[in-house]
Amino acid sequence: MASRRGKYRIQTVAEMTGIPSATLRAWERRYGIPSPERTSSSYRLFSDHDVASIRKLKELCDEGMAPAEAAKVVMRLQEASNAPVEADPYARASERILAEVRDFNPQGLEQALRGAMFLGSAQTIYQRVLAPVMREVGDRWHEGEISVAQEHMAIELLGNVARDMLRLLDPPPTAACALVACFADEEHAMPLYDVAFSLIQLGLRAVVLGARTPPSAIRHAVDSLQPQLVGLSVTVPPPAYRARELVDSYAEAAGDTPWIVGGPGSEEIREFVEGSGGVVVGTAGPEEIRVIMDRLLHPRGKAKSQGAKS
Repeated sequence: MASRRGKYRIQTVAEMTGIPSATLRAWERRYGIPSPERTSSSYRLFSDHDVASIRKLKELCDEGMAPAEAAKVVMRLQEASNAPVEADPYARASERILAEVRDFNPQGLEQALRGAMFLGSAQTIYQRVLAPVMREVGDRWHEGEISVAQEHMAIELLGNVARDMLRLLDPPPTAACALVACFADEEHAMPLYDVAFSLIQLGLRAVVLGARTPPSAIRHAVDSLQPQLVGLSVTVPPPAYRARELVDSYAEAAGDTPWIVGGPGSEEIREFVEGSGGVVVGTAGPEEIRVIMDRLLHPRGKAKSQGAKS
């Protein structure tokens, strides 16, 4: 459980969280969040745990969730979160998740993931917990420290959480979109989420097509959705003849749409990708990917040319 230290009056909490006192009282009355103590004079005294709950409820509401539904989410997260507040709660959450993967405990893993969701914003949790854990699971599988079954269990549950967080952050339907998919022979979809979260930071709506996406599907999606970018992922590179065939087909499917290829296997096919007009991002982190995509979507030369014309 988060620390319950701190005894704050309601006006102080309103200033700390940006939530008016009247709203705090309404949330307490309607949803049971927060649940401050009362003095003998009936004054509310809020703990650090109450403040954390209020901030999480506000964040979910800001992301478009109805207050009643957001309160239910916070209540569930409170029940799942038993970890004390520490200097680096993200590292502790990551360690707990990896321990449950190692112990092959799906119920414990689900509980650890629910607890991690209470630590901050969706973007922060993804970058500080989910993304590092995804990479660590992949590394441990490659090194033989965990089995294929353990890796599949972890990836399935981590993917569920990542998808839920993407829905919380998703821009409005009117936002321009970008496609994110795996190579046709690729089963590992986790690297897609680094790209998807980076796209959201750029104000784009990420359309995740998932694993084993053939060039024909990319062509159909490009024609139908008119995306601003196509992002492809490859973890295990195909043989050279197959890689060349796929890269040529993806380039044709993307047409004039900028396209990038990332993932641990992308470096081995860099020559094919760059020769067909694509950009390899390799295993860059979310921030590096965002910078690369921003450069592709807003090239300086084009900006200067448009500025000169105006």
